[in-house]
Amino acid sequence: MKKNINSFSVSETAKIIKFPGGEKKFFSWLRDNGYLMKNNEPYQRYINYGWFELVTKTIHTTNPKMVVPVTLVKLKGASKLEKIIMEKFPPCIPCNQSIKLKKTKNGSNENTMD
Repeated sequence: MKKNINSFSVSETAKIIKFPGGEKKFFSWLRDNGYLMKNNEPYQRYINYGWFELVTKTIHTTNPKMVVPVTLVKLKGASKLEKIIMEKFPPCIPCNQSIKLKKTKNGSNENTMD
């Protein structure tokens, strides 16, 4: 498998963008949100956008050798996916900060942090 220096495995991408749940949940999220097909290959439109690339890897454990496709995430795709994921999974408030409700002038509650 020839790997481009600007491409990462899906596992590496999950770590880089700090996807909550790890590699398996990241694969599942990519499939559920229409980026990957059931066989974990990217849809052609995302390859055309420059988000993913599909390379082949030869497995030598069987006779004859088996060639399998491998999905890699390009730098552009990692950046775009990180933005999308940050919108869907916003960072948590640190555990050492408490939230207090504060009454506003119009009578509604507003969250404030210590």
